[in-house]
Order: sequence, then structure tokens, then C-alpha cells
Amino acid sequence: MGPIRSPIPLEEMEPAARPVSEAVGLPPACYTDAGFYAFEKAAVFDTEWLCVGRSSQVPEPGDYFTATLLGTEPVIVVRNRDGRINVMSSICQHRAMCITAPAERPKDEWFDPPPECSGSTRNFRCPYHWWTYDLDGRLIGAPEMHQRPGFVRSEISLPQLATEEWQGFVFCSFATDPLPLGPRLGAFDEMLANYCIDEMVTTEPEMLPMPFNWKVFAENFMDAYHSLRLHASLYDFTEADTSNETLLAGTFPPLEPGSIGIGGRGRTGFKDRGMNPTQATLFPPIPTLDEDDRWNVVYLYVAPSLLIGAYSDSVKWLAVQPVSAGESLGRLGYLFPEPTTKLKLFDQLLEQHKRGVELFYDQDMPVAVASQRGMGSRFAPQGPLSGQDFFRSQLAEWLLERYRAADAAGA
Repeated sequence: MGPIRSPIPLEEMEPAARPVSEAVGLPPACYTDAGFYAFEKAAVFDTEWLCVGRSSQVPEPGDYFTATLLGTEPVIVVRNRDGRINVMSSICQHRAMCITAPAERPKDEWFDPPPECSGSTRNFRCPYHWWTYDLDGRLIGAPEMHQRPGFVRSEISLPQLATEEWQGFVFCSFATDPLPLGPRLGAFDEMLANYCIDEMVTTEPEMLPMPFNWKVFAENFMDAYHSLRLHASLYDFTEADTSNETLLAGTFPPLEPGSIGIGGRGRTGFKDRGMNPTQATLFPPIPTLDEDDRWNVVYLYVAPSLLIGAYSDSVKWLAVQPVSAGESLGRLGYLFPEPTTKLKLFDQLLEQHKRGVELFYDQDMPVAVASQRGMGSRFAPQGPLSGQDFFRSQLAEWLLERYRAADAAGA
């Protein structure tokens, strides 16, 4: 697809990117319009870094897992024989078969999309015609193709995506020469320094199909305005929390041109606060945190796909991908220091920990669905923002920078 222009005039979006005291929401069509989704995908998701998971998911050469990006692009994340992580398309270069799809499936699964999978292998063989690729995507086997005049096996390989690791997360980009990721996240490195999350172990990510636009979820995750209200029945918020919700905006660094991160640190009303109704953490504190860290929470957004919540005992991460204008897909995982995962009752505590988070999602997810429905209404507003809506104005500012660049390229 060549350059395209925004079907929504950019001047209608400009008020959303003003300082929060003057800003309004993005136009509702930015959440619902299929034409705008196509533009946004090209402007943002085809050019920036997308999180696909954690490097600890592929600890040894030959270890791999699969993911589907943007609803249509199946990829393989694999550690090669040199120990480097590759992210490459899983589309066979013969007939466009997904090479990690199963060779056969029961009748009730015939028409389901190829499932995501993981494992360890020496190479990848397409189940259709047995074209075989090595861990770097090079074609190493193609039955009968030696009979085709001019066929040169060494000239064929699986398309490679630009790949970078940051804090133990694996990112890829469809861009040919994307700006490096790490140098744009220096402020986040400082906020996360004592957590040592690059050394943490992740739980197996859970898939969260979400029937709403990706921005709805990102805004909800980082939203300071709703937590005191929507989640009031779950948490006994204190004066410190109330102040924090107002003052946290001051800890979010202003956006710089080209920035890829939005986030900040805030103080809670309790030391070692947990994401469950007891308000106490279920695991030992992360041993590298100092006393002040244990009173804080850190919420970070590596735009456009990775959301991070860091607490005194663990870190929650969500990698969110759009599927369509009104659908998205999340991968949810939890990070712990390796010694924590060796606790005798770790699995039982983890289930309680997850259920504590799910209690928040019992409220967040229905609200997100209802918000998506509301965005399609003729009465949906570009409503004025509260001072605690600071993330929404920063996200709009970040997006508009990319919308302008893409729209100009399509002119």
C-alpha cells in the first residue's frame, strides 16, 4: 500500500493535542472508522516498534514462539544458533502458507485461523510442500525445485523484521530503517533501574481478544481519572492516592519530538501496595528496590504497543495490537524476580494475584466495550478533559506528530 491521507481532517484532531487544561478528546471516528484505521496503521504501526514478547520466552537456540501482528501478519520469534533473536514472517515464500500452521486439524477447527504456538526446533518446515527454512529464515530445502531453470535457493528467505531488545522485551518493526528504540527510552530506563526487569522471568502470556479500538484500552490503562471512581469499590483510596492522581501528571515528562514513551512514577498511600482487595502484595518485595520505591508505582507506555505497570513485588505488562478499527488483541504477562518463582506456593499465589487484577478488569473491560459502542453514536463528543486526563492529551500529541508526517507523505 502506498502513502495514504487521513480521511479525518487533521485540524479536527488538533484540539486533542493541546495542554490538558485546554484539550478535548480525539474525534470519535478515530476509534470507529475503517478508513481512518487503515491510515493509522500505516502512519503508526507500520513505522514504529511493536512489542511481541519477552526474550525469556526463547532462552535457548532453537526456542521460538509465534505471534500475529495487526491482525494479518503472522511472525516467528526465534533465538538462532548464535544466540540472537530474530523476528521474521512465517509466510512461506512459495504459496504464502503459514509455515507454523499445523499439518492437520480436527473438523471443528478446520476454518479457525492458524493457532499461535511455541517450542524448540532445528528448522521450520512448511507443512504444505515441505519448503524448509533455518533459524535465520534462509531457505535450506525445496523439493523438486532444482528442476526449475534459474531457481537459486540461496536467494530466497523468510522476510525479516527489524528487531531490538529493551529491558528484556522483544520489539520488531515493519519499517525498513526505523529509528533505534533504546535511545528514546532513557527516562524509562531511569525509572525502572531498581526493578532490574531485564533479569525478570515472565509468566506465559495470556491472550486477551478485545472488541474495542486499541486506543480505548491504552487510554484506560494509563487513565488517572477513573481509578478513584470506577474502582472505588475495590480500593480504599487514601489522601496520598488522591493527591497522587492529581500530581502524577507532574511526574510525566513532557513529550519531545520523536519520543516513543509516555509515563511516570507516583506515590501510593501504602507501602508494598498490591493489586487486590487486601491492598497488600502477595509476593516478597523485589529485592533491588529501595525504601522509597516500595511506596511507588510506575506506569509506562512504550507507544504504540507496550503498557507496563511496576509494583513493589512484580511487574505487569500488556502488548496490545490493533486487529481492526473496533478490535484489538492483548498479550498479558507478569514479571517476577527468578527467586520469587521458586517459592513453594508460587503457582497458588500467582492465581490469587491474577484474580486480583481480574477484579479491576471486571470493571474496566465492560466500560471499554461500552465506550467503543458510544464512539459510534451520532451524539459522541470530543469532550473536555479533566486535569487527570493528562495521558489522553499526551497520547493525542504523540499520535498527531505521526499523523501529520503520514498525511504529508500522502499529499
